[in-house]
Amino acid sequence: MKRLVAVVARGLVAGLLASACAHRPAPAPPPAPTAKDLPPPDAIPGTFIVRQKLSARSSRGGGSFEAVLQKKPGEVLLVGLTPYGARAFVLRQTDGDVQFTSYIPRDLPFPPTFILLDVHRVLDAWLGPALPSGERAGDVAGERVRERWRAGRLVERTFARLPEARLAAAAPEPPVDVKITYDGDGPAGLAALVTLENLRFGYALTIRSFPVQ
Repeated sequence: MKRLVAVVARGLVAGLLASACAHRPAPAPPPAPTAKDLPPPDAIPGTFIVRQKLSARSSRGGGSFEAVLQKKPGEVLLVGLTPYGARAFVLRQTDGDVQFTSYIPRDLPFPPTFILLDVHRVLDAWLGPALPSGERAGDVAGERVRERWRAGRLVERTFARLPEARLAAAAPEPPVDVKITYDGDGPAGLAALVTLENLRFGYALTIRSFPVQ
C-alpha cells in the first residue's frame, strides 16, 4: 500500500461519483443513503472478522487501502488502516444508526454510508439461503437482484433499478447498474476475491480477504 489514506479517499470518491466514459458528463451524485435506508447489520449472515485489501479504480484515478471488517450480531464494523497499521477511521453500523470516526486530519470526502451500501451489496443474503447451483432473481427495495450459484457458492450477483411503474409481466429487464463477481475460497466462508463494478457511476472495487493474524 503506497498511498496515504487521505489520497486514497480522494480516489475512492472519484470512483463513486465519476462516469465510466470520460467523454460523457458525470451524472449527478445520488443522495447519500441514511442509516435507516441501509439494510440492517444482520442482513449479513454469520459472525466473522477478516482483513481486507480494497482497491478502487475509475476514469479519474484510483487507490487502495487495507481494513478489518467485523460482523457480529447487530453490528458491522469496518476499521480502515494507515500504511503503518494504525487506525485511519472506524465505521460502525448498528440497527438504525451509523457512526464514523476519523483518526487522520482529513475526513472522507463522501458520506461513509456509501461504503456500507457496497458492503451490504456484496455480503447480504438478498434472496435467501444458498443454492446448490443455478440462477434466481427477485425484486428487493426497488431493485431487481439476480444471482448465479455454482456448487453452493455464489459466483455472480447483479442489481438493476426498477422503473417506478414497472409491469412485472410485460416490461423488459432493466439495465444492470451494479455487477459483483466472486472467486475462490477465502476466510470465514467469504470469497477470496470480489469485484464490484458500478456501471452507472463508472467505478470498480476489488476486495481481497485474508485471515486476521
